[in-house]
Amino acid sequence: MKRSLLTVVLSITTLSLTAEVITKDQITEENLYKFGGSMTEYLDPQVEYSKPPKGFQPFYMSHYGRHGSRYLLNTSQYEDPYNTLKEAYDKGVLTEFGKTVMDRLEIMKNDADGRLGDLTPKGQRQHRGIANRMVRNYPEIFNNKAHITARSTTSHRVVASMTAAMMEFSALLPKMEIDFNDSDYDRHYMNSEDPAISSYKNSRERNEAVSAFNAAHTNSERLMCELFTDTTFITRYAYKAPVMRFPFMTTGAQQPASGATSIQDRSDALYNQIYEVAANMQSHDLGIDLNDVFTYEEWYDMFTTNNTYWYSVSAYSPLTGEIVPYGHASLLQDILDKANDVIANGGTNAHLRYGHDTALFPLLCLMEINDCGWSVSDFEKIADKWVAYDIVHMGSNLQLIFFKDKKGTVLVRALLNEEEAELPVDSYIDSKGREHKYFYEWNKVSAFYQNRIESLKQKLSAQEN
Repeated sequence: MKRSLLTVVLSITTLSLTAEVITKDQITEENLYKFGGSMTEYLDPQVEYSKPPKGFQPFYMSHYGRHGSRYLLNTSQYEDPYNTLKEAYDKGVLTEFGKTVMDRLEIMKNDADGRLGDLTPKGQRQHRGIANRMVRNYPEIFNNKAHITARSTTSHRVVASMTAAMMEFSALLPKMEIDFNDSDYDRHYMNSEDPAISSYKNSRERNEAVSAFNAAHTNSERLMCELFTDTTFITRYAYKAPVMRFPFMTTGAQQPASGATSIQDRSDALYNQIYEVAANMQSHDLGIDLNDVFTYEEWYDMFTTNNTYWYSVSAYSPLTGEIVPYGHASLLQDILDKANDVIANGGTNAHLRYGHDTALFPLLCLMEINDCGWSVSDFEKIADKWVAYDIVHMGSNLQLIFFKDKKGTVLVRALLNEEEAELPVDSYIDSKGREHKYFYEWNKVSAFYQNRIESLKQKLSAQEN
């Protein structure tokens, strides 16, 4: 077995996270953890931030963060691959290597028992670390005189993520006023998609393209030979493999297109099931992994299916009418409204929101953070720029830091996963003609996004009529 993923992760925590796309021939044991895609764990960034223009001081933060590392969501995600290998073992057709895979799957299954969907201890540490760095990096915002509000969805893992952050704030700043809550009252902007968008996300064109791409990038033959002494076992096995329901594959409303039978083939199903557990093992503190189950090429291919799914249901894809990000316009509107209210009236130092990848992915696309606004129809080219391991993974977050000077001019800096990010407007130019990269005039940013929301609203209305 290769080095444990935990060991690998620990060895790279001193490195800066980069947005550099890793190609198939650049995969190493040290960067393999990234190919968990949206299940990649959050590492403490080691970065230096650009200094704000002279005279500007931070005064407010607006934030949306995904919950931290978690256990998988369904019992079947652990039990189905384990049960298949256990049956093979009982029938005497499991290889020695297959036995090691079965044993590791059993450890994972037992560790997750009774904890499905819950935040792992690593997920708690991630959010305490993020909160700690907020205090350390922005003492002007987070101090004992500050008032902050935090809201989360009602999902246990999200509430636990918010709670972990609030505990860190309280430990560091016991006199800071903290207002936090989880309630369906906030669902309309926290994680609620415009129903009109559903038909675009589930369009026949998108479903067929995703199914074809998955079929082209799923080749389970080699692994089946490694796991079973009798490679016909999987096709003869009485246990019927479930219809693919993994978030990066298909769900009930997103059935494979006609002719894409390989997506539901039992060997491919087992292949995908093992990958999902393998990708999520970095969420645990068990010190074991399944890195050796797949070749580097297979890891890359499985990552691309995960990556392509998220692009197709979050971004400005031509296959979904370049309209899907509008589904979470209510979240962006909340960010705009609360920021403008604070600028006008004060009263709050930070608005912190805790939710899910299903909201954060389209929000970042709607805002065109970095390359998130990229539109491409060829699925083979998506990973050239748009990669889940640098956009949204476990613990991912967007921080908008607001600065102002004595004249009342307000600038904003965006941090994606605590790294400086680009916004789709011109950078701030001071009175001496100097450009300040990563700093933007808020009135221009706010106007741009308000216009973006209205134009997409009109586009959706026109398409619906």
